[in-house]
Amino acid sequence: MENKDGIVYLENGQLTIINPEGLGRYPRVTAGENVEIYIDGEKENKEVVVSQDIEDLISFKLKKVKKSKDLKLKVTEDKLKAYLIIKITPEQQLEIKDTEPANHIKIETKSKDEIFPELSKNEIIELLNFHNISYGVKHDQISEILAQKGNKSGEYLIAEGRKAKRGEDAQVIKSENYQQREENLFNVIDSIEKGETICYKKKAVEGKAGVNVYSDRISPPPVKDISLKAGKNVQLTKDGLKAIALEGGQPKLIRRSSTVEVHIYKQYIIKGDVDKHTGHIKYEGDLLVKGDIKDYFNVEVGNDLKVQGNIANAEVKTQGDLYVNNNIIASKLFIGNYLEKEIILSLKKIISYLENLNKAVDQILGEASQRKMNLSNFKTGRVLRLLIENKFPELKKLILSLNQSIKDNEQLKDYFEEIIPYFNNMANLERIKDESMLNDFKENLSEFINHKLDNSGVLNIYTGYIQNSEINIGGSVIINRLGCYNSTIKAKKSIIVKSNPGFLKGGSYQAEEIIFTQEAGSKLSKTYFRIGEQIFIKEVLGTLVIRSENDRKIIEEGSRNINFRVNDFGELVTAATLPNINQYLLKDEG
Repeated sequence: MENKDGIVYLENGQLTIINPEGLGRYPRVTAGENVEIYIDGEKENKEVVVSQDIEDLISFKLKKVKKSKDLKLKVTEDKLKAYLIIKITPEQQLEIKDTEPANHIKIETKSKDEIFPELSKNEIIELLNFHNISYGVKHDQISEILAQKGNKSGEYLIAEGRKAKRGEDAQVIKSENYQQREENLFNVIDSIEKGETICYKKKAVEGKAGVNVYSDRISPPPVKDISLKAGKNVQLTKDGLKAIALEGGQPKLIRRSSTVEVHIYKQYIIKGDVDKHTGHIKYEGDLLVKGDIKDYFNVEVGNDLKVQGNIANAEVKTQGDLYVNNNIIASKLFIGNYLEKEIILSLKKIISYLENLNKAVDQILGEASQRKMNLSNFKTGRVLRLLIENKFPELKKLILSLNQSIKDNEQLKDYFEEIIPYFNNMANLERIKDESMLNDFKENLSEFINHKLDNSGVLNIYTGYIQNSEINIGGSVIINRLGCYNSTIKAKKSIIVKSNPGFLKGGSYQAEEIIFTQEAGSKLSKTYFRIGEQIFIKEVLGTLVIRSENDRKIIEEGSRNINFRVNDFGELVTAATLPNINQYLLKDEG
């Protein structure tokens, strides 16, 4: 006899069972949700094996589903939105579903009718009152919820506060004449004439308070105020809102914390070249060179330098912007007091060590005096030497090491030159009578970091082309035409090649913010990049080595659309958007 499994099925609530043939498997029935199985009045487990012998003894009991409702409130973390969460279960009249014939079936139900519980506006209002929600209640939304037919389950925005509106920070805005003349970089001698308004202050506008769903006031973010300060050849109006030029010349706006200092610098003009006829140039104000800066002649200016021609084989130092109409070739440029992060960190460590050293000296001498000990045994110089050698040995290492790293910064060199002999030979320390020398050194370093390195992002180089040059800048390098070849650039801000196509070929380029160029790399050698925020290169012409604080990637020739940003862990990851270079192309407004 052929083996054949038994089957079972439901039709119109009636169970039909067909036994197996031969060694076939007996059919099985499983109870679904809201169903109980009984055999001869006894409740069975979820799944039972059945046969024709007990077909008439099998019955099903359907559980009754009672109606219920659950109302809850969810308030967002900022307390500006409250959501009503409704969960409704209707009362249901159930019947058993038909099944197809099979060896195993599951008894499931379907609803013949659903009766939903009533929901009233008072229930919702009471819930809001219980949670102290009183502002921004959306009564129209409540009416819409109540008007819905059938199941009202869901999540609804039921109350909404009002965000605090941010105000406007105070701004210093350049006058129209200033802005118009600034656009012509090379043909203007005096950007502002005597008596003209240089800039004016636009007062801060306070924001508007908001309110949360609990009716609590939300204060707007505080606005930042800024004050004008008159510098060289400038006076302010009585209300302090306008800066007026007392002399014609080149304006300079210097932002320091919550103050903008406004200066007028007289501009010195060299009608031809800087060469053997002029000699080296050092000038504290603005300098306009209508020709070139020729080979082996150095220029140092205290403010902006504008060169209508080229800079070639020269050393240039400025404390302001550098504008070069043509090219920079085989030159060394120091624009502002740029220092690498590692050097700044070392300077800060030295300052901290010196502060702790001073406290330790005071503590030792104070205790000696208190105990009425012989102070001749506690000479300041000797105490300093013992502390540095035993408690602060890192201070000596830092000072000697850093002295070798700052050779290109004249001001820092001057500060270090005075104290280096005492750290090269510690015995010299014993001859000093007090800590004034070290305190002066510490104050000079603090002043240098806090002010000399604070370029406020306004120092830039604007030029057409750079080749075989070394540049250190406390701001950004903006290349307007071809690009840069085989140079070393270290920028506190960014390196932008504005033209299309523009390039960075060969050399080393380091920027604490953004590097942007259409083309990069050379077939003759690797090109090196180090970035702090983001780099974009449209086309790679040769091998690139791109570094961040904690990452390194090698990009081969032929790659396109290289777009990396530096994440919070100092790693290079793919950026979702292009870097915003416009913020560097526009002149800072103070």
